[in-house]
Amino acid sequence: MKNVFLGPSNHWIAIIIVSLIIFACGLNHMHVSIFNLFISVVFISSGLLLFYILRNNKK
Repeated sequence: MKNVFLGPSNHWIAIIIVSLIIFACGLNHMHVSIFNLFISVVFISSGLLLFYILRNNKK
């Protein structure tokens, strides 16, 4: 599986966690009923994911 999932495993776990958060919001129909909160959750979680990956990236 190392050939398929390139990069550190903690980055992949963080991507899965953020994806689950956004997916759970979609299952609760937030994108229809509370659109502004849904967009805020998507942007904040994506921003935190980007910050985490850039902060923990070892060169």
